[in-house]
Amino acid sequence: MSTSAEPGRTWPLVGRAAELDDLDDLLSTAADGVGVTVLLEGEAGVGKTSLVDALRGSARLLDVELRAAQATAVRGWPFALLSDALLVRSPAAGGHGPGRSPVETELADLLDAMYADPASSGARYDRAAELFAALLRRHGDLRPWALVLEDVHEADAPSLAVLLQLAREGAVPRALVVLTMRPVPYRPELAELVAAWTRAGARYLELRPLNARATVELAENLVGGPVGPSLRGTLATTGGNPRLIADVVRTARAAGALVASDGVLDSTGTRWMSPLDDVVRRRVEYLGADVLALLGQASVLGTSFVIADLASLAGDPVADCWRTLRHGLAAGVVRARGDRLVFGHDLVREALYNGLDPDERRTLHARAAWALRQAGAPNQIVTGHLERAR
Repeated sequence: MSTSAEPGRTWPLVGRAAELDDLDDLLSTAADGVGVTVLLEGEAGVGKTSLVDALRGSARLLDVELRAAQATAVRGWPFALLSDALLVRSPAAGGHGPGRSPVETELADLLDAMYADPASSGARYDRAAELFAALLRRHGDLRPWALVLEDVHEADAPSLAVLLQLAREGAVPRALVVLTMRPVPYRPELAELVAAWTRAGARYLELRPLNARATVELAENLVGGPVGPSLRGTLATTGGNPRLIADVVRTARAAGALVASDGVLDSTGTRWMSPLDDVVRRRVEYLGADVLALLGQASVLGTSFVIADLASLAGDPVADCWRTLRHGLAAGVVRARGDRLVFGHDLVREALYNGLDPDERRTLHARAAWALRQAGAPNQIVTGHLERAR
């Protein structure tokens, strides 16, 4: 099973048997007439869309209708997420579509009016919210169904408000509702929604990165055969993130760096690593300039670092560094390990390090040598930074 949720993105569903079994069990529960809600969270590119796409096959087997929509920050019209999921056509597309109920027709008219006039009255918003809530509660009257709302961290505020109202009333009858989200960016209204659904008994499912075996399996699916040691080494730096695994394979292939020998495909040379760095840096742009700037400085310290050392390197208070890095922690780009932080994907660390201006990188190594000497680091570590500062 593959997904094509974004242009050019397709990869097989690998290493997710346990998670898919959990969702299948919950879908069966909904098919029996019980309302169930799932909060599916994971870092960017970890495969949330691939997992819920695989759920479509199970829905067909159980004769469960599946409605789905994906939020995006690009579209700004009200109720965009719920409109995409529940109406035949969204207001931006124009037209009402065939076979609509009176409620859907009234909703479509309201949305058309609000889209044409962003300053629409509060009464229109209130009525639309009421109608969407009614649609969600009554949609399962004839047969069980599933509703998958992806990337709710980017959902429009009116859609989130309707979902919050439903959470306070309990599970949607005869429905499996799956809300997928990243932990970053943080939005207070989303935090309120998650808390409300948690109190309503929603199941929480965290999608973690793939293990080493599944990482290689996914790469072999993408290249169509066994992979060699050089490519395996680069794959090991992805931290098990399926999107980064696919980025490695596709960039190597596009650069002509994949060579077959005795039935094994392996990467050769290093020229393809620079375009890979560019791809990876674009993948983490959503973290924001301040977070990326601090992570770039942290990359000079290595794959793991003590936050006090980073604060000395950056010339900022520890508390300020921590507040900035919390976004990186939530996103899974760095992870806490005791009294230190570790880059979750060394591929990301290398891309950030290679993206530093050479003069800035040398200056940072010189400052790192001073900071680490002050902190009592071994001489060979300090010397290594001084050599890179030349």
